[in-house]
Amino acid sequence: MIRLITSFVFASVLLMACQNRPSNRSNQSSNVQPDSTYTPRHAKGFTINYFDGYSQIVMNDPWGDSSKSETLVLVSDTTKLEAVKKANDLVLVQPVNKWIALSSTMVNYANSLEMKQTIKGVAEPQYIADAYIQQGIAEGTIKDVGLAVAPDVEVMVNMEPDFMMVSPFKDNHFNAVKAAGVPVITNADYLEHTPLGRAEWLVFVGELLGKGNKAKRLFADIETAYLDVKEKVAQLNEKPSIFTGHIYQGIWHTPAGESYMANFFKDAGCNYIYRETKGTGSLSLDYETIIEKAEDTDYWVLIINHPTDVTYTEIARIDNRYTDFSAYKNKKIIVTNSSQSQYFEKGLLQPHIVLKDLVHAVHPAFSPKYQPAYFQLISKE
Repeated sequence: MIRLITSFVFASVLLMACQNRPSNRSNQSSNVQPDSTYTPRHAKGFTINYFDGYSQIVMNDPWGDSSKSETLVLVSDTTKLEAVKKANDLVLVQPVNKWIALSSTMVNYANSLEMKQTIKGVAEPQYIADAYIQQGIAEGTIKDVGLAVAPDVEVMVNMEPDFMMVSPFKDNHFNAVKAAGVPVITNADYLEHTPLGRAEWLVFVGELLGKGNKAKRLFADIETAYLDVKEKVAQLNEKPSIFTGHIYQGIWHTPAGESYMANFFKDAGCNYIYRETKGTGSLSLDYETIIEKAEDTDYWVLIINHPTDVTYTEIARIDNRYTDFSAYKNKKIIVTNSSQSQYFEKGLLQPHIVLKDLVHAVHPAFSPKYQPAYFQLISKE
């Protein structure tokens, strides 16, 4: 009973500072026109409108329903607070002092913006390599809120965070969190279909953390570096064939032709063997289908989480059928071992580095002295 009362009191107080309405509201909006608007060049999931004393982030429906959107207002001038509450789904007062990150990539956003000190809670810290976060967990200054899909509501309520940042799920896992009064903000970066589209969500996070201008500068540098490599590679005549994926529980999962990784391969000057397929998700194939298509393909990109170094001997030990591919026989397997490379933690915000890695592997003469960071040809037998 005491816990229920505590949760109710906190929720009541928090709702005085922010207002969280259902996202299926009618398309309410203020008659005030923004002074300026940030329209992402690559990301599809958000736009930012700027007004005197506050900014408004318009978050598009993650699943592509154009009739649905959600508006988040970040208020720096509290005299505007009551007016903006009437026309928006969620209102937060800046600056942000403490928030909860439910994934390691969200930690990396804060790290890039030099705002890790604002993170006071994380989910599944065993998958976060960041030393600052691990020290905070050990010292108790950063709380472990449990599973990303089912965070501990009581722990979060006691923290009194400004918000919790989550990835979208079609089955809403966060109703209990919202009911307890914790504002939930959806970061839909993983649903973007291009490398620069995902990286541009740095601007979204930067706006939340009061570092919008810095985020825009950082992303502009990322974009320039990425496009510079892409444009140079486009002039190459040779386009080696490439495939990716591996067997998991009897199924070979590989990206569809309009997906994030497929776009990486295209920009790296490769012919991805499933580039003609439709869709932005994953294809689920059996071994017989993949070997028929990929047996003579030039390169194999292997993204794996493995406790030891990935060698050709180790690949054969994992599944001897892998030795059937020409890429194995010709020693042209490109690997990132995420347990060592931190690819999933940091690679999202370094697409220009990932692209350089892939280009170096398949076009070695393009940048012979380059030292890869995430992806590299396996060098050990």
